[in-house]
Amino acid sequence: MQTDWKPDERTAWQLVAQAAVIVGAVLLVYLPACPAGFVWDDEQLITANPLLRTFSGLIEIWSGGRTADYFPMTNTVFWIERHLFGENATGYHAINILLHGADAILVWLVLHRLQIPGAWFAGLIFGIHPVHVESVAWTSELKNVLAMFFTLLSIFSFVGSNEQRQSHAAYLASLFFFALALLSKTQTVFLPIALLLYGWWRDRGSFRREVIRTGPFFVMAAVFGLITIWFQNRGIGEEEIVIGSFPRRLVNAGMAIWWYAGKVFLPTRLMAIYPRWRFDSPEFWEWLPLVGLVLLLGLLWLCRNRRTRGAFLAVAYFIVALLPVIGFVRMAYLRSGALVADHLQYFADVSLIAFVCSAVAMFANRARREIRTAIAAIAILLIAMMGAYAWQRPKFFTMKKCSGAILSRKIRTHGRRGHDLGSISFARESIPMRSNICAVPSS
Repeated sequence: MQTDWKPDERTAWQLVAQAAVIVGAVLLVYLPACPAGFVWDDEQLITANPLLRTFSGLIEIWSGGRTADYFPMTNTVFWIERHLFGENATGYHAINILLHGADAILVWLVLHRLQIPGAWFAGLIFGIHPVHVESVAWTSELKNVLAMFFTLLSIFSFVGSNEQRQSHAAYLASLFFFALALLSKTQTVFLPIALLLYGWWRDRGSFRREVIRTGPFFVMAAVFGLITIWFQNRGIGEEEIVIGSFPRRLVNAGMAIWWYAGKVFLPTRLMAIYPRWRFDSPEFWEWLPLVGLVLLLGLLWLCRNRRTRGAFLAVAYFIVALLPVIGFVRMAYLRSGALVADHLQYFADVSLIAFVCSAVAMFANRARREIRTAIAAIAILLIAMMGAYAWQRPKFFTMKKCSGAILSRKIRTHGRRGHDLGSISFARESIPMRSNICAVPSS
């Protein structure tokens, strides 16, 4: 089960073969996404976006004067794709798939650099996990796979700056890649806290140094976070988006974190649009998930020197990566009334996947041959099941593109009910995507 490598144990072709297995699995799983079309806000962002047609539009993408969000790196890639592929969605999907494959490879390399057992297995699971299909098969979610690519490069460089002689160059590279990640999608503002957690986990008596080293990352995150909030407020305007009182936001955040964790370990009943959440005053029992989460973190912290240091890191990273998207701030993605979406957990999942894979790898290494064989058989079965489910998911992104005007009219006419109808249709997964029922999740 141990699939990690050391320079003196594996030849170059074996490393290439391991990388090829991950990429091959990703390509196989996402093959049905290639004929998929444009859905939901793909029209607004890509096919009907005038900024993607001219060089002056590219300048406006970076100035931000006419964009709903400030994701200029993502929109620049859209601009290039628009000139390469026109309105042929296949090319856009191919880029998303290839980037996701690169992300899976980087997950493996980053975890290996962190000397975490089971790194290759974690990269494979990340690549074929069904909950990531929405981030890959939905063209607009280029922002996810692109930002993840730069985020992982930033982490890889940051960790390497502690190990290499040319640490200054690696550190600057980490800052540069983090800037590109923020320019792709600002959900990556969580990275400085994640780097601090890494510094604590590494525990080499230099945590103060790590605080200083992460200072510029925090400054960049704060600046881009404020920019995103400004753009969101400008785009939302006077539109009412209910997020509830502060107690309700705390309660919903606790439930959302458990919900997302559940989708990592049991990715069933996945939907493109989930039912509405409550935003009224919380009931007493609704505080229990948040209380349980605090107790779990507290227990892991108290036992941090008793072989649970890695568990605390995994759980803390998962929570931190979700903080920007669990309803504390008024954002456009809350328009539908659904607090959760598959694509919003793309950045967070890697920590829990890595933790489970490392635990399995360490247990397998200490077990007898018969037990190792059984673990390998179970792992292969789980991989096959996840891959089969993920392979089926892209068909729900093959609907004909929906007119933005029609969608806006349906929302104005039906309000929340229109989104509920969309939720029901996707939940049943019995209405084909060529149906006239269209719903608009926010990306």
